[in-house]
Amino acid sequence: MEGTEFVLAILLVFVLPIVIIGIATGHRKEMTKLKLQLGDTQAQNVVNELEAVKSRLEVLEAIVTDKKYQLNAELDELKNESIRLQQ
Repeated sequence: MEGTEFVLAILLVFVLPIVIIGIATGHRKEMTKLKLQLGDTQAQNVVNELEAVKSRLEVLEAIVTDKKYQLNAELDELKNESIRLQQ
């Protein structure tokens, strides 16, 4: 029986901690990979959103710099001014 107890003690003292450390290290590596993938996905979402905002801004700039828009704004301002003068 002393031989069996010795083998169990060796397993408990040396092998079990090595197995636990290996499992923990593997888990950390997997979590790091997942975090990097998630980070890449989030970064791509931000880039896509930024591109959408840029295209919307271009449309708004085109509208505001359009001569018809400016002319309508000036006409509205003149109408408002004439209404204020009549009051």
